[in-house]
Formats: sequence, structure tokens, C-alpha cells
Amino acid sequence: MVTLSVPGNNRSDLQADRIASTVTLRPADIQPVEEFLKQLARAVRQFHTYPPTSPLCLNAVTACHESLAVIGPRDRLVLRVAPSEFIVDEVRIGGGTIIEHELSRRLSRARVRALEIDRAASARDVSRFCADLVDAEDLEKSRTTLADRLAEHGVNTIVPGMALRPEVLEIGTPTAPLCDLMEHERRRRRELISPDAPVSYLYPPDKGWVRIDPSQSLDTVSLMDLVVLVADPAEVATMLLRLTDEEPAGPDARQAALERKFSDVTTLVSSLDPRLARIMFEKLARAVLDLDPERRKTLLQRTILPGLLDKRPDGSVLRDFPDLELADSLCLLLDLEAAAPEVLATALNHLDLAPERRESVAPLIDERVRARQTGNEPPGGLAHESSLDRYARELIRIEAKSGKDFSEFTAFDFAIDEHAASAVSGIREGIGATDLLSARVRFVWQLVRLEPNPTIVESFLGRVCELLVALERDGRWQEFATSIASFGQLAVELKERRPDVAETIVKAVTDFCSPARVLALIQLYERDSNGRQIATDVIKALGGALVQGFIVLLDDVVHEQRARALTPIFCEHAVKFAPAFEAALQSCGLTATRVAVRVMGHGGVGHEAAVAKLVAHEDDQVAREAFRALARIGTTAAAALVSRQIREGNIGRRAAAEEALWHFPPGQTAAQVRQFLGSRDFVVQHPQMASRLLDRAAQARTEGLEDVLARLEQLRFRFWKPHVVRVARKARELRVR
Repeated sequence: MVTLSVPGNNRSDLQADRIASTVTLRPADIQPVEEFLKQLARAVRQFHTYPPTSPLCLNAVTACHESLAVIGPRDRLVLRVAPSEFIVDEVRIGGGTIIEHELSRRLSRARVRALEIDRAASARDVSRFCADLVDAEDLEKSRTTLADRLAEHGVNTIVPGMALRPEVLEIGTPTAPLCDLMEHERRRRRELISPDAPVSYLYPPDKGWVRIDPSQSLDTVSLMDLVVLVADPAEVATMLLRLTDEEPAGPDARQAALERKFSDVTTLVSSLDPRLARIMFEKLARAVLDLDPERRKTLLQRTILPGLLDKRPDGSVLRDFPDLELADSLCLLLDLEAAAPEVLATALNHLDLAPERRESVAPLIDERVRARQTGNEPPGGLAHESSLDRYARELIRIEAKSGKDFSEFTAFDFAIDEHAASAVSGIREGIGATDLLSARVRFVWQLVRLEPNPTIVESFLGRVCELLVALERDGRWQEFATSIASFGQLAVELKERRPDVAETIVKAVTDFCSPARVLALIQLYERDSNGRQIATDVIKALGGALVQGFIVLLDDVVHEQRARALTPIFCEHAVKFAPAFEAALQSCGLTATRVAVRVMGHGGVGHEAAVAKLVAHEDDQVAREAFRALARIGTTAAAALVSRQIREGNIGRRAAAEEALWHFPPGQTAAQVRQFLGSRDFVVQHPQMASRLLDRAAQARTEGLEDVLARLEQLRFRFWKPHVVRVARKARELRVR
């Protein structure tokens, strides 16, 4: 039962606010509350202006969280939300301040009328609230509330109280007979129900408002009253669907609503006076018969026939089916029940038909059963081309994109035959054969995948680490690698939807990959060929999380040489590891930096800028590795960076850059050489380097230099610069060749 309110009879929130405004007392702890709200408003402003990962947002959340801890003796702060202020203990806070502009206005637009904040709220909860509040305007399109979004993100310490958003149901002007009938039903219900009996609601109370003619004197309309006033089962189903925040749309909206809300409609109709219920069931039967054949068949199989067998109101609608349609509908039980024809007699008994009508329906059913058994069933019937096996396959088919309703299984009467007994006994053996360790890892993985709160996820991951250690201790390396890889893939999957959970997973895996564990992998790698393959698989599964522990070992004098043994693996799979090495460059020592640069060089496109910063490193070996890495990357951007060092670097860098230039792909090298030799200023300032470039170009047989050599030949008249003249002569010799 639900009460549908009629607008205009409830005292508004505005009147309550006016009454509250007469209270002028300010409790001693209001000032800390006001300070907290100011900090929260500033945090919301930062989240509106900057991305959530910005230091400004993080600092604002920290300040807000600190002020929450000193709001006074309250364990839970309860706020009433007005359009321009908050009301705490009947005291108004925030009007005309940042609290109004950033908090109360946003909350009012999001239809929040109250806000409860627990002092135990974490910084993550505050951050999530700010981000969701900023995005609240986009939620209205999907009919998702701010409270729903916070619950989805695992925030239960900040609870918005949403304003009532009733559905307005049009019933026009009820006729006098309908109004009299409604009053009769009300009196009958009052006589049947004790005044002190608890009220149970089929839908949330006050969820709907009924719009009627102003001349009607109705304060409230219950769902029972609505059924009487509307008198159309399909229309009632449509209204019920709207009360669940679903808007029926499309040409078949009424049929879809009737299919989805059929059980609720029959529940309401069966509660009416028996004579009135009989009339409404007749209308409901006509509405069911008017459905599309496939939709009607689905409704019969999923709801009406199981309801008939269970003696629920759903099956009562069959009494008003014509004889032929009733026989066809009952024969659908042959597709639902393992008891085959025997269950038809039970269903027929449950209908309580009059003897003369039962005698006319029974032969029709027998005729259809015989037709099924002989295979002569006429096409076009409801039961055509359906079988128990096909229906069972439909039941067990699972699709990840949408939920699956298993209520159809209630239509089966299971019998324990030899096959079923064998399957049941096999369950015990299956339990005994289950690998509990792997099963626990999979179970916790599912929990982490579903849980939106990173604090709870962190506790789950602590248990995962214990299970992984057990796998490692038992030498089950393949399962160890597979389990870790599954959590890495889960972090990637959740990065967009729940970035804080993804970050928690990455941190947990990184912490798990301690230097001691990396050292154990090195020992496994050095053991034999089988150990080398296992260690390689585990390293690939761990991915970038392994890099930090590996760097620690590289910078340790004791383990440096042994750690270098893993460098080829990182280079071979550099695309996966290079980003982690680039991110860890600031914490790398000298040895680790050399290895990191080499891996980034194998990583390819995208690491040019990070590598280029190291060509000026104080360690010559690091600088040479950087030049080699740029040459290995081989992109136009990398070639331009090397060319810049040839022009602007010191003597040592120029020599290394010049050598690296010839390790680029031939096309990149030729383009850069043409650019250098085509610059008169470069040749005049660096004639010796230009001469070396000509020699290397001749050895490499670089093509496309004819026009460049012709211009260089003109420099032979600069006799006051012998080095330049030698460059011109060399260019002339190359042209002659």
C-alpha cells in the first residue's frame, strides 16, 4: 500500500524555515561547524576549478578533514539545506558567503534537503563528496541522485537526504459512481483492518501525487483507490512503473508496463471486493490477450502459470480467458514442468472452473497434448517450437551486460532421479577436490572488483598478500603469476570508473614487490632454464610494480651485479616497464639510472623528452646511454634532440651526439646531415665536424646530398680559413665520384 498525496495540503519547508528563523540562540559549537562548512565550500570550489589530483584540491580536502575533527562534541553533524544557507540547531549559517555559493546552492540544485556528516568521515570520503557534488548537475539526466552516487562510491559517512520527487499521475475527473465505489472500498478496508495494525507499503509513501479536478475533495489516494478510479489495468501498470522512477516510452509502453508490473496489479486487484475484483480481472484478461503473441507467451511462462501453480493471484486471470486461449496457455506448462501432462490436471484444478466449463476445456487440452506427442501440433500456437531443453538453455545463459532473472526456476518441480542423485553426490567430491588457496584468491578478487570503498579494498588486499605468500612458499609460481596479473588487469579496468580503488590496488601490488621478493626472483632466474622461464613469467605478471624494488637492488653495492641479470628481461618487455622506470627516475642512483635509460630506449616512442634530459648528466656513461637510447627510439623528435646537442652541446656531448646520429634509421640520419651541411653558418663555425660528416656520409653512401655538396664547393675561395677550404675540396671530390 502507498499513499499518493494531493498537492496543497502539506506545510512547506519554507514555512518551517520561517519558524526556525525566530530562534536566535547560537550554541557554543556553531562557530567550529561554520568553519568546517567554509573549508568544505573551498574544497568544492577547488574541485570545480582543478582536477581532483591537483595539489590544490588535496590541500583543500586536508584542511576540511582537519576542521571536521574539531567541530565539537557532536559525533554526527546534521544539517538542513536551504537554497541560500544551512540550518544547524535552528541557527542559520552561511548566507551570503562562500558556503551559500559553493555548497547550499549546489546541494539545493541537486535536490538535497538534509545532509548528515559523521565525524569519522575520512579524507577520501570528503574528496569523493566534493567530486560527486560538482558532477551532480549531470546526474539529473540519468535520474541518479547524489545519495545514490555516493553510495555507489562506498561513502557511508556523508549521507544526503534527498527531497521528495513525486510522480504526478493524471486521473482527470472521476465520475460520481466511481467515487461512490471508492468510498465503499475504503469503508470495507477500514472494517477489515484494525486501527492499530502496522501499515505495510507496496511502494514508498508519498511517492506519487494525483492530479484531479479541483472540485474533488480528496486528501489522499491509496493505490487501491487508484485502481478503482482508473479502472484500466494497463494504465495502472504504467502508473506503477512511473512510481519506480522508470518512464515508459515507445509505442508498446503500455504493454511493457503491464508485463513488468503484472504481479503488482494482480495483488492490488485481488484485494478489492470479490465482485469488483471479478470485473477487474476480466479487464486484465482482455489486456493480456491484447499483448503481442511473444510478449503474452513470455508473461504466461514467467508469471501467470507459475502463479497458478503456487495459487497466487497472478494465475487468477486465466479464468477469464476464452476456452481455446485457456487450453493453449495451460499447455505451455509442458515447456515449464518436468512433470509433463500430469501437471495440467493440477493447474486446471487450481482454476476452480465451473463443471460445465471444465468439461469443455478438458477435451481441448487433451487434443493439444496428443498433438504434441505425435508431432502434429499446428504451427502458430503459443507453444509451437518450444521444448524443455530449449527453455532450460535460455535459463542458464548468462550475459555480463545485463542482469539475469532466475525467477523462472520457480516453475519447476524437481525430481531426484539417478542422474540428479549422482550430480548431488558429486558436489561433495568437488568440494574436496577444490583448491582452497586459489579459490580464496578468486573470491577476494571478486570482492575487490565490487567494493567501491578503497579503505575496505585495502583490507581485502592485505588478505590477498597473505595468500600470494602462501602460493610463493608452495612454489606454485604459475598460479602466483596468474593471480598477480589478474589484480593488475583489474586496476586497469577500474582506472576510469573507480580511480581511487585502482590506485589502492597498484599501491598494494607495489608494496608487495619488496626488494627481498625481487631478490628471490633473481635467485629463481639463476637456478636453471626452468627457473629462468618461471621468473620471466612472474616478472611480466608483476609489471611496473616490480621496478621500485629492482631499483633498490641496483643501487645496493652488494646486490648490484646480481640485479643486472634481470636487465635483458626489462629491455625485452620495455613497452610494459619503461613508464615505471621513467616515473622512478628521481629516486634512481647512478647504476639504476643507467639501466633505466637503456630500458626507456627500448620502450620506443613517448620517452624522448625524459631521455633527452639525461644527455647532460654529469656521469659520462649515463649521457652515452641517453644518446644510444635516443638513437634506438629513432623518431624524428629523437633525431632533433640529438641534432640540438651537436649544435649547442660541449665538446664531449657533441662527439657522443655525432656518433649517435649515425645509429638512427638511414632516412632520419640523411635528413639531419643534409640540414647540418646545408647551413653555411654551421660549416663555417664547425668545419672539422662538417668534414667528419662528409666522410661518414661517403662511407654510408647517403643519398640526396648533391645540392648540398654544390653549395659547399663554393666555399673553396675562403683561403683565409684553411679548414673551410678543405671542407669545400672534400665536397668537390664527393661530387666527382
